[in-house]
Amino acid sequence: MRHPFCGRASCLAVLLVLIGAGSVPSASEEAPPSLKAAFLLNFARFAEWPRDADASGPLTLCVLRDRPSEDALALLADGTSINGRAVTVARATTRDRVQGCHLVYLVGNDPQLLDPILADLRARPVLTIGDGELFVRHGGIVGLVLEGKKMRFAVNPGAAQRSGLRLSSKLLALAILVHD
Repeated sequence: MRHPFCGRASCLAVLLVLIGAGSVPSASEEAPPSLKAAFLLNFARFAEWPRDADASGPLTLCVLRDRPSEDALALLADGTSINGRAVTVARATTRDRVQGCHLVYLVGNDPQLLDPILADLRARPVLTIGDGELFVRHGGIVGLVLEGKKMRFAVNPGAAQRSGLRLSSKLLALAILVHD
């Protein structure tokens, strides 16, 4: 399924709708993969990578250990581009496989898995996204947060700056800001 081109303004509108209407079956259940995928793609649209961040090839979005979200993201990203760069989705099965990614979604809250990956990616131009506000407190850039039945997100602007990424002020205005 191909999705129409989404300019920054229309993507912001989509993100606002997702935040307002991002209902999930219950607070104890995980958000649906399609909702996560929509958030991930929109985060990529509102991030700016440094010029030297492998700008010649496609923008590679990776998902680690969440096949349903990876599949939903691949479907959503099919045929899209961001800032003139084709978007591809790649599976990241291990810590070593995230090295060629521009965006990495790390599932779960296991510090033994997440902390080494975040340490490897710290100060590299990779938009790290994980689950929960605790993820951003551990050095991740964006954390998906369930508040009741709504999906929100937390952002650590310091982590983004250390990675050389610039996040849109419009995105930051919607976020729960976490400072380290």
